[in-house]
Amino acid sequence: MEPLKGMFKPVLGPLNEIGFERTRRAVAALALSLFVFLYLFIALNMPTEQWKLVFVLLSTCYGVAFMSVAAEWFWGRWFATGLAWSGVILAVASMAQIGWAPVLALYGGLHGLVILMLAGKKMAERFDLQPAWRERYGMDDFGVDRLRKTVTRASASLPSVILWAVGPKPPGEEAFAVLTFATGALALAGLVGVVRLRAWGLLALGGAAVAMAVAGSFAYPHFDLAFAGAGEGTAWAYRGVVAGPALPILLLASAVAPLPLALPAVIKKPSRRVVGPTSLEAVTTW
Repeated sequence: MEPLKGMFKPVLGPLNEIGFERTRRAVAALALSLFVFLYLFIALNMPTEQWKLVFVLLSTCYGVAFMSVAAEWFWGRWFATGLAWSGVILAVASMAQIGWAPVLALYGGLHGLVILMLAGKKMAERFDLQPAWRERYGMDDFGVDRLRKTVTRASASLPSVILWAVGPKPPGEEAFAVLTFATGALALAGLVGVVRLRAWGLLALGGAAVAMAVAGSFAYPHFDLAFAGAGEGTAWAYRGVVAGPALPILLLASAVAPLPLALPAVIKKPSRRVVGPTSLEAVTTW
């Protein structure tokens, strides 16, 4: 995601000093809520039960992101930003394959809006720098920064993990459905564990990445099943979005990588003491 971050830096720089935190939070929550209802609507119009489940789960992810941003949970900005980066990446990759498409441009643009609205140090003060959770877990700035990267990258992998793990498989590969579903559940459990600052969450994310690397060579969603009877516009719009396991494997691996350096802070028992100063500089806009 580093090249894409560079594209946004000229815009994000001024956001570090801009206020209107409540307004920006509301705009981000509104954009996230649109995807909650969009995926529910798509689920109702999918011709197969398995793809209905896929889009219900995607709607649930955006619902959690909406709630976490609206309630200002300390990990809410990270989780919502990760989902938003996933949308931007998938929209760009899809248009690179099929050319310009207004639907995909709008899809990526709304996700980009979420990133912009939640960026900056002022927004970090409302989420990342809340003193209560840092005091409870005894987290210093170094640990917070590593945890932010892990949660953001893991949540960015969630849509692709869901599409890969739960989507129908081609004829003859139904036997792998249990394996892929279990792998997706492991990735989701790992993200929950990391958010709760449990060491097993890190192990679950790493295990999910390994399992996807092993199973990904023979288990892919079946597009013909997904879009049988659907309009051509729906078909070409989602063929680029529903990808193989390469993207989630990369994101999960990058999510696990920075956290071991912060394990002493992450796995320690809850504490009432804050380790290190509360520094705005340590919590970047991402």
